[in-house]
Amino acid sequence: MHVEVESQGGSPAPAPDRVLTSSEQILAASDRTSAPLTCGLFVQTGGALEVTRLRLAVRRAIGRHPMMRASLYGARQYAWRFAALPSSDPVGQIGDGSDGWHVHETMMSSPFDLRAHPPLRIALVQRPDGDQLSVVAHHLAVDGMSLAAVVSEIFAEYRVTDASTTATADRSGGGRVGLPAGVPSAPRSAGHGWTAFTHRSGRHITPLDASRTAGYGYHPMTLPVPDRRVTLPGGRRLTVNDLLVAAAHLTIDRWNRQRGGEAGTLRVRMPISLGTMPGASGNNTGQVLIVSEPADRADLIRLAGRIVDQTERAKQAAAVPVIAGVAGRVGTAATGRIPGPWRGSLLRLGVRTARPLITPAAAVSNLGPLAGIASDSPTISSVYFTGTAGMPQGLFIGATRYGTGLHLAFGYHRHLFGRAAAAAFAQIFRTAFDELAGIGHETRQGRRC
Repeated sequence: MHVEVESQGGSPAPAPDRVLTSSEQILAASDRTSAPLTCGLFVQTGGALEVTRLRLAVRRAIGRHPMMRASLYGARQYAWRFAALPSSDPVGQIGDGSDGWHVHETMMSSPFDLRAHPPLRIALVQRPDGDQLSVVAHHLAVDGMSLAAVVSEIFAEYRVTDASTTATADRSGGGRVGLPAGVPSAPRSAGHGWTAFTHRSGRHITPLDASRTAGYGYHPMTLPVPDRRVTLPGGRRLTVNDLLVAAAHLTIDRWNRQRGGEAGTLRVRMPISLGTMPGASGNNTGQVLIVSEPADRADLIRLAGRIVDQTERAKQAAAVPVIAGVAGRVGTAATGRIPGPWRGSLLRLGVRTARPLITPAAAVSNLGPLAGIASDSPTISSVYFTGTAGMPQGLFIGATRYGTGLHLAFGYHRHLFGRAAAAAFAQIFRTAFDELAGIGHETRQGRRC
């Protein structure tokens, strides 16, 4: 179907309008008010960030990224419009003593109105022990690596912004105190019937201490980066990403068994970069499902080998789907065959109906080293990557390497875990990761004896 591109009036937009791609239409159909599709970075500093200087840096950085200034229009078939400036100030300033992680949870849990506000929101949380920066974007517009590139440019611009420019901006006034524009309070909803379903399915995580409140919580944890190569018998290497995915499988298995649930075939979603440059193209990652069976998880070496087999095949594949599995294949076919006026409604109905059958147990996304996000004044001590997963999946494990630490953020839907349950799950994950990281060491020790 052809979508009419509305006239901008006056000068043309920096990037031409475009309709949503097939994968974007599927993502849009998956977006829920109670479980919005957001991704974010949480930056902990060792000092104070100047808010006016930060706003100028944000304005300059997003000027180079059309998707950070985009908005949707169209009644039934959406299209992107790329404005020269964002429709509202994406930066908020919070100095009331709030904890940055609680602010980040609110920002990640609040749905975006992409017609009225840009797909980027930033909160500077001022703290006596070091300011915190919460950066959140809608996943329809950006993926984790692209968001990391934007944040890297924001800090690069912050470093070179001089005092005279900041003083001029201060005299012009403006600046929002509180959360950024367009951040509603996180919605509340009655408990869903996912609890009984996930407990019986054997394919999902058994809920514990779940809340009736919609939205997401986050449990941060830092692990030491393995200080040696981890290898399987035969010499194949396990990357940090392989260790994270394998630990997720092992943790879900142990968690479910300890709580009387089932642990059958488990699928963990793993994003893979498509190798395209961020720009006006939006989300640039594909997805694969990494599968394990109970017999795999009963033996660490067998599990690790099964994971490596699949991740190596995924990296060598000529094309990786943006939406993994049956959902991606069916959704792509539907967007090509269903007429535009009815496509959005039918896709939403299809996603809602198929969700119990096609969702994996969890997602693991590792952005790798983020040394490009750098600041001398103030220094940065850690950077966490956060994502979202609605029920019945409910768990997204984001990972980054910054400094000497492997920083993990366990993002859980509140219909899956409470805070204590999330912390307990994270501790099981820590143990599983340590066991898997010791595979090669145990093998070598056995040969010495």
